[in-house]
Amino acid sequence: MRSFAMLATKQNGLCGGLVALVCLFCGPAAQAQLLWSFETGLEGWQATGYNDSDFISIGTSASAATEGTQSLVVETGPSYGWDVLSNVGAGDAARYNAFNAVAANPDAYSLDFDVVFTPDSFGSTSSIGNYFLMNVAVNSDTTGFKQSLNVSPNIIDAVAGTPTYPLVYPISVPMALLPVSENSGFYQLNIGTNSDHVNGGGGEGVKYYLDNIRFTQLPQVVETTLFSWETPDNPATTEVNEQFEGWTPGFGTGHTHAITTVGATDGTYALEIDRSSQTSPNFTWGSQFQISSDTNPDPEIEDIDATLQATIDDLVGKINGATAVAFDVRIGDNFPYSAGYAKFGVHFTDSTGAFYDAEGASFNGPVEGDTGTVTIQLSNMIDNTSGMSLADAGLLVGTTYLRIGLSTNTDGPGLYQIDNFRVISEVSTDNADFNADGVVDGGDFLAWQRGYGTGTTLAEGDANGDGMVNDADLAIWQENFGTTAAAAAVGAVPEPQTIALAVLAATGLLGVRRRSRWPLNVAL
Repeated sequence: MRSFAMLATKQNGLCGGLVALVCLFCGPAAQAQLLWSFETGLEGWQATGYNDSDFISIGTSASAATEGTQSLVVETGPSYGWDVLSNVGAGDAARYNAFNAVAANPDAYSLDFDVVFTPDSFGSTSSIGNYFLMNVAVNSDTTGFKQSLNVSPNIIDAVAGTPTYPLVYPISVPMALLPVSENSGFYQLNIGTNSDHVNGGGGEGVKYYLDNIRFTQLPQVVETTLFSWETPDNPATTEVNEQFEGWTPGFGTGHTHAITTVGATDGTYALEIDRSSQTSPNFTWGSQFQISSDTNPDPEIEDIDATLQATIDDLVGKINGATAVAFDVRIGDNFPYSAGYAKFGVHFTDSTGAFYDAEGASFNGPVEGDTGTVTIQLSNMIDNTSGMSLADAGLLVGTTYLRIGLSTNTDGPGLYQIDNFRVISEVSTDNADFNADGVVDGGDFLAWQRGYGTGTTLAEGDANGDGMVNDADLAIWQENFGTTAAAAAVGAVPEPQTIALAVLAATGLLGVRRRSRWPLNVAL
């Protein structure tokens, strides 16, 4: 954290300038409000005590910290259950005010935390099982208990391979999925797990570590629709219905597809998935979009169709430039009962064979006519072979093959409508041209320095538009130094020596000869 050092930059003159120069190379600061980092102990966290909890123990640990030197270690048993919680009241002013600010505008924030696994996490179990998933819930006065399930990828996919420890999973849940009441008498955060491991002979469970629990202000985003099933059918091509836009039954137990006007959220039509004839509950990759530009069936000979390749390149570019994939869901008219669940997942595969997949949050107790949006972060889509996320690895640029799969996972037969299958990308609104002269230079550093620690206007140093001038704005200035205001969006990063000279010039240290206790004419 850089905030302690940066306090000195509010001073005028030589010392303020030098402290700022030292901190320029500390890296960008997260635009987040830290809630818990467990540097002083449990910090109010405790066992939930719920009837369905399989909690075993809680404590702090010097292992697996991602913020500071301490983390919270939780030991849990198999099955679904809520392990630990923390209650926040008005007496805990900083955390209470943070929750209250999020309650006023939940669409603008996410709840973020790190889950870490070490070699001893599964070391005492008799069997690691087939799945281990994280769940999050909040509680407050009028909104009640709101939960988001399966917010992590399946941890077992990595544990069952040859992982490099520690395994760190950054979790991010939009607070729009976890709304809390404004001015609530209390706020509560719950974290739990769902797994099928087998405890050890002495009752030992799985240990996981929590750290760096925080609220993060969400960036502005743009949504790009990939499929909305609005393409009209061409009656001249009787062998194919263009309305499906290339979607067919998948390689799992196939979904029965139809085009419907029910549940459409983008245009007039939606894709209907019918698995009501299936009498047994199951998970299936039942739908897929598959495209290959290599039209020669001989694997030794490549014959690329330029039009198909352009389609693949366009889709890959949009996916690789995104942070999440999303689609809208409606629970169909014949969903048999309200006690079950329905989950949906997505995978992306390219010609390397990498298989990036994850499920979205569950519809719990869905009933006829329920609607919602499934959003899956690309950082949660993990390739089972490499262990890398789609956000980190990306699809192969230039791949001649692309498959997008859609899964359903229910405890009963069902009918669903899917629409507006899209990717979500962040839009940068950063502007480091604080003095509005068309270039990002040393003059903007002085504007930032004057405004540091205050709530002010963009012209006085607020680069990210969050209403405050702080070290996050300095990091944006650093990243864009030397660019014009229009070109700053490309993220040009100057050489450290160039920045250092600019800061010295802005603070009046270049071109001025004075006696001092340290040499000013050293090469930077």
